[in-house]
Amino acid sequence: MEDTWGIPGPTFLAIYGALIVFPVVAGFVWTIVAKLGTRSPSPEVSGPQPTVYEFAYLAGGPDRVVDTAIATLVDRGTLRVSSTKQLQLTGPEPADPIEKIVAKGAKPGYNATTRGIRDRLRLSGPMQALAKGLEARGLVVVDQTPRIRRVVYFLYLAVLVLGVVRLIAGIAGDRPVGYLIPLLISAVFATVISRALKNKRPGPRPTSEGARVLHKARSAHGRERKRGIPNGPGYVGGAVLGGAAAAVAFGGLASYPDEELSAALIPPPVSSGFGGGSSGSGSSCSSGGSSCSSGSSGGGGCGGGGCGG
Repeated sequence: MEDTWGIPGPTFLAIYGALIVFPVVAGFVWTIVAKLGTRSPSPEVSGPQPTVYEFAYLAGGPDRVVDTAIATLVDRGTLRVSSTKQLQLTGPEPADPIEKIVAKGAKPGYNATTRGIRDRLRLSGPMQALAKGLEARGLVVVDQTPRIRRVVYFLYLAVLVLGVVRLIAGIAGDRPVGYLIPLLISAVFATVISRALKNKRPGPRPTSEGARVLHKARSAHGRERKRGIPNGPGYVGGAVLGGAAAAVAFGGLASYPDEELSAALIPPPVSSGFGGGSSGSGSSCSSGGSSCSSGSSGGGGCGGGGCGG
């Protein structure tokens, strides 16, 4: 009886096990190379000191920028928080581009919770302009992670399709496929996990200079808070040191000066559901695919070499 596609079962199992491991290894190596490429020394940043929103972006990305703008507008009285944790516009729209889009997000008819505004404004024009300005000044670097995750996902999708086609061909040719099924299950889990990771949006990666600037300002802010600086905005040596906006920019909404408002503004945690549970199993499944492969190779005497279809 001829082997499916002219490839003996144990040989295909070994190849398929390697293919299951390949995307995650390739993604890992690619990530390391991308990070090493951004570690070259950069000159001192020229230009003005970053604004509080630029510091927020360096510290926590677009979501932190939105949180900082919300804190600013609530502190100013332009926004208020309802009993249902909806933000409501109670004053004129501000002129600052970031504050303006946040204020617009709090108009009736929208999901005006902190999370809802974050979701709508991550890729807004003013947010992208802020990010490009930081990138042009050498404070943040374009993150290759989304691209790497997309490639890893499509590689796993191709591996999964290959396994399914081999399974169907093996069954149609009346070949034993018992050892192929665990590897195929591993490929399914790896594809699901890589798809979930592909849809995540990681934050920015500050350059070494961006991290230095952020650390310097954050340390100065921390020192001034210990010295009891008032909640009004303050500047020392060009670094933002005071105010609710700076507190949230450096420390998140949990650092908002009013504890009751802080609790009202912080979004409730997202239920992990399938995604949270699958992440752990996907990780073990991925390595499980590797061990499954070696196990299959070890059992090379599986009925005339047709165990992999």
